[in-house]
Amino acid sequence: MDQEHAERFVQLMAEFERPMRRLCAVYADRTVDRDDLFQEIFLAVWRALPAFRGDASPRTWLYRIAHNVALTRQARQRRRDAQEGPLSERAGPEGEWDLRRLALKRAIARLPPGDRTLVLLWLEGLSAAEIEDVTGIRAATVAVRLSRIRKALQPNEVTP
Repeated sequence: MDQEHAERFVQLMAEFERPMRRLCAVYADRTVDRDDLFQEIFLAVWRALPAFRGDASPRTWLYRIAHNVALTRQARQRRRDAQEGPLSERAGPEGEWDLRRLALKRAIARLPPGDRTLVLLWLEGLSAAEIEDVTGIRAATVAVRLSRIRKALQPNEVTP
């Protein structure tokens, strides 16, 4: 990779580290798993960066990579869990979350993977059109699904 790509990679890491860490927190419960996923995402970004032509915004492009890496990792984990049997409850310290945030995080974690992805991207500020670019789900469908999900996640439905 040439110097220009290395500089662009450092810029992307600096710009998107916090949103990518939040994404990782949705897909992984334990700190070590979140860190591993974060590294996998940016390794994939490093590998894909030379081929990035700018057809999409860097943000949309990065979220597409992150989405694909996270789903691939989840599928791998499900296969591993099926072979090894279910793991014991993984309860990590949740000190940074107040009870409402913890309840919301748990409610989002219980959503089917596709809905969870839509919510995460929406919470990160992506528009329905950008979410379509990331997931391939039509923007109109994204809007309808998000409306239904938001209604299902109303505070009276979310309990710690």
